[in-house]
Amino acid sequence: MPEPWRPGQSPEETATRQAALQRLAEAARRLGLPRERLAALLRKVESNEEATRRFLSEEVYGVPDDLLDDLLRVHLADLEASE
Repeated sequence: MPEPWRPGQSPEETATRQAALQRLAEAARRLGLPRERLAALLRKVESNEEATRRFLSEEVYGVPDDLLDDLLRVHLADLEASE
């Protein structure tokens, strides 16, 4: 299965993602799920994430995607502070 992480991530993020993918592959193997099916499911998750980010950035917050994470961090921090 190709490694789907994007360039620009830190070595720690890459290692964490690789370890998580390895755990998923091992769990799928124990369940008898073919690797091709697991890969298709992971592609669907990635597609859903992209659509969700696009919706949030364009329709909900009206900010470019590259600012979405920062905006959400600030918003969540504000919510925690108000509690």
